[in-house]
Amino acid sequence: MPRDDEEPIIGGTDEPLDTEVHSPPTNRIFGSWLKRPRALILEPAVFLVFFGRFLTDAVYQNQILYQTCVTVMKYNATECEPFLGTDRASDEVKKIEGQVQEYASTITMISSMLESTVPAVVSLFLGPWSDKFGRRPILLSTFTGYFISAIILVVLTQITAAVNISPWWFLLSCVPSVFSGGTCALITILYCHVSDVATENKRAMRMVTMEAALGLGMLVGGVASGYIYAATGASTLFILVGSIISIALIYVYFFVPESLKSEDLQSGSRIREFFRLDLVKVLVRTCIRKRENYDRAIIWFVMMSLTLCVFSMEGESTVNYMFMRKQFDYTVQDYSVFNAARAVIQVVGSTIAMILLRRLLGLSTITMTLLAFACCVLESTVRATAVYGSEMYLALIVGMMRGVMSPMCKAILSHVTPSSELGKIFSLTTSLQSISPLGAAPLYTAVYQATVDFYPGIFNFISVGLYFLCYCMSAAVFGIQKSMGSNSVYQAIGS
Repeated sequence: MPRDDEEPIIGGTDEPLDTEVHSPPTNRIFGSWLKRPRALILEPAVFLVFFGRFLTDAVYQNQILYQTCVTVMKYNATECEPFLGTDRASDEVKKIEGQVQEYASTITMISSMLESTVPAVVSLFLGPWSDKFGRRPILLSTFTGYFISAIILVVLTQITAAVNISPWWFLLSCVPSVFSGGTCALITILYCHVSDVATENKRAMRMVTMEAALGLGMLVGGVASGYIYAATGASTLFILVGSIISIALIYVYFFVPESLKSEDLQSGSRIREFFRLDLVKVLVRTCIRKRENYDRAIIWFVMMSLTLCVFSMEGESTVNYMFMRKQFDYTVQDYSVFNAARAVIQVVGSTIAMILLRRLLGLSTITMTLLAFACCVLESTVRATAVYGSEMYLALIVGMMRGVMSPMCKAILSHVTPSSELGKIFSLTTSLQSISPLGAAPLYTAVYQATVDFYPGIFNFISVGLYFLCYCMSAAVFGIQKSMGSNSVYQAIGS
């Protein structure tokens, strides 16, 4: 069945930008450059930010492991050197690794919780506020927070080059990104931006394009991290991260205009309006009010599926590096290659799925969602039972379609939700996703600490159960769509 959105991901055209209306005065010199499709203009900055974030992932955890070893456990520098991740652990180091990881995992757990709590609360105000005052201020805020966090990491690593410090000091790097909205704010605004600039029949493809930018940033960051760290050290790597994020910030400031029309923006005190509790009340009422047919049930099934997915991913990320060090003796470079392979496989899998399954075979949005969750169940099962490092790569292959999971779910939300309420729905969704590490990090950390000496990978079975629950909720949406197929909204989900 032909569809209107059968066009290349890059190269489609939406409404042209009115740079005189939407751009700040400083952008007018770039007016001709800005006359490009709005749906594509944000992707370079998104790529740079996630590239920078993934450069720091394993190196940040290694700094915490090393400082735990030398300052908390009181071992000498020679014994603790392998915890920097540049060399494989000796038999002597493996004997102390369990207790070092147990202490360090508590710090990474708290870091994850800090990066979730405040942004989750902020996100409740964020959607309604951005509907009134625009998306661009939130973009600038989150990018600035990431830049300051990188500067703090540079300062801390410079200090540790002269004197060892408590690993708890590294939590300071979370503060700027947390109070500027963090990933929660960024994801909310990215998908609001897509909804602003893309027509309804192109929205699913545009969301896949945004996911591709994220995935490519993760890919390049994952590949480069271990090699840059091995060649230069932690301090230089964090300086590079700060430089990359500063470029992204400059790009957004000069080249990303406001996606909302000027006549839709309101005047008034932006700071005072941000903290109005009635905005949260409006958001909650929008999300829980009774709707026609089964719209409310579909919205909540999809929102909870997205939340449980993030719960699983955040829980895994808290302990996954330490698990792979323990189980497969991975270095930072090994872990970087693994993360790069994950990103490549997901991008390739998503591309194949969208071209072969969706375009050529005509599978519906909800069917694609079911397949994605099935792949997640299989991937986590293989990870949970892995004995050899090669099996972790097998898990990536069987889970190659997981990259379409989030954009397909968000496409379903965009079809069921009126455009005037979409920002509020996305805001609550990302808020729920952001607070999920409050439960995920302690749960996965507790299970890992209890089983690290005899079955380090057992925490993956938690993910198996969660993804299966998401599959069941998507199956319920599929059943609703089939039973109410004559409704135009449900036809959109099933096409």
